[in-house]
Amino acid sequence: MKRLSGIYPLCFLLILIFYNPAHAKTLILDGDLESRIKTSQQISFDVQQSVKSLTFKFALPTEFSNKATSQGVDSLNIKFTPEPVSVVDDIDKFGNRFKKVRWENLRQSVSVTVSFNASIRAELRSMDSNAPFPLSGISGNDAVFLKPTQMVQSDNEEIIALSRKLTGNARTTYDAVNAVLNWVADNVKYVYNPPQYDAMYTLKTGKGNCQNFAHLSMALLRAAGIPSRIVGGISLKRQWKVPVENGYLVQDMGQGGHAWMEIFFPDLGWLSYDPQQSRQFTSTRHIKQTHGLDSKDINDSWSASPYLPNYNENIEAVFTNDETNIKLRASKSAPVAYIMSNNLMAKTIAPEKPLPPIIVKPEPPVKPPPKKKGIVEFGNMEFPTLVDAYQTVGNVATRILDKETAEYVTSRYVYAQAFSIEDKMAMHTVSLAMRKFGGDGTLYVDVVKDEDGRPGLSGERSLLVPLSSIKPRPGYYWIDFAFAMPNEPSPVLNPGRYWIIIRHSGEAIVNWFYIPGNSFGDGDDTRSTVKGYKWEDLLNYDFVFKVRGRI
Repeated sequence: MKRLSGIYPLCFLLILIFYNPAHAKTLILDGDLESRIKTSQQISFDVQQSVKSLTFKFALPTEFSNKATSQGVDSLNIKFTPEPVSVVDDIDKFGNRFKKVRWENLRQSVSVTVSFNASIRAELRSMDSNAPFPLSGISGNDAVFLKPTQMVQSDNEEIIALSRKLTGNARTTYDAVNAVLNWVADNVKYVYNPPQYDAMYTLKTGKGNCQNFAHLSMALLRAAGIPSRIVGGISLKRQWKVPVENGYLVQDMGQGGHAWMEIFFPDLGWLSYDPQQSRQFTSTRHIKQTHGLDSKDINDSWSASPYLPNYNENIEAVFTNDETNIKLRASKSAPVAYIMSNNLMAKTIAPEKPLPPIIVKPEPPVKPPPKKKGIVEFGNMEFPTLVDAYQTVGNVATRILDKETAEYVTSRYVYAQAFSIEDKMAMHTVSLAMRKFGGDGTLYVDVVKDEDGRPGLSGERSLLVPLSSIKPRPGYYWIDFAFAMPNEPSPVLNPGRYWIIIRHSGEAIVNWFYIPGNSFGDGDDTRSTVKGYKWEDLLNYDFVFKVRGRI
């Protein structure tokens, strides 16, 4: 293979279907995060023809405090254009604050701007819990969050059986919670715009977005007698770094609607959990608005007659203060994806009678497909052309807590995504799910050998793709990078691990789509760096890619 020099721009890590996860970590952290954020939520309804009536119910940010996370809100201001005929304050049975607004005889588009300042603090300190498992004596207000719903089917036989299997050896609430959430993290893959969001759909398919993660986690917890509730709010695309061995883990989320959860401990109260990212706290990149039994209680919704105008939402956030003081205290061996947690020390309560051990058998490893000679195609290939912002049923629409996730890959940062192959392969093309925004110049890809878990300097370079040859269009789409001219031999890769790096010349402005979580390999298979060789940053997501070749 050729030795490449100066390969410093944007890189992405490809994980192949043949690669077996090698690392599993829950990072136990100590320290705190504190931020003040000037936030603007801009919502619009595109009125193309006369609308007789439009009713919009939307959530407002809340103030709350628990043992690890607190949030204050001030300077709340709401502007409507045009002015509605009525504005009603609506406080539901859970104490959530909504505005219910109505317009009549609309002949122009509608805009709603909600602006506020949020002050958020996350304290990652050691906590003690003596809460036993199973729990008993849950009070009325908290016991409400043990109820099954259509979205959280905690009374379903399959949910009950799995919950018992997962928590059978638990002696503390903490042990039971971790057993459930580790299983969900290892068995649910993030996808955009799933057709359903309920727990049973998530269990049967192993797929879903943030609502699915929360609903399945809550169903398993409620089946075990542990109160849990969904939280609706906003996530912010502002990175923060966690120290790990020889570098940092970069936490990054898309900016927009997000769902997470809160779990009840009798001796600690309600604690914030993001089953995709964190335990016992949420970061200052989470702004809470609402909580409830399931996502029907927390989402914005609207109805209109005689038709529903198109809805759009844009969130802007300016961090006027952002302090992160975090150190790594220890790590635990599960789940596969990186999860952040503060230290919770749970005292084990011995049962009155010894219970027989319940062994949770791991799922059998996925066998690689039969080796076939010929053209092969693999990668992280599922992605939405467009991310839907809402779901419509009849004349009622509900906000979907999905948002675009992509990196601006023609910036000063370099990104890398890894893949592995078991057979010698002639590499024809690498395709990346990208979007062109403008600029000029060219794009090209380097595929380099792995060196000690990081991209090396020996590899192959693709042919140039002029930016002018990529037609601008909405959403994300495949951009193909060939490694040989027609009728010329393709470069051959030997079995091993490789990294894909996207490079550019000129002033290209291009985004690369990614999927939250590291569900296609271990937690160390996506890296970034500023221009250089260190590759010191691990990333908590997988980029979308496709490799095509011949074996």
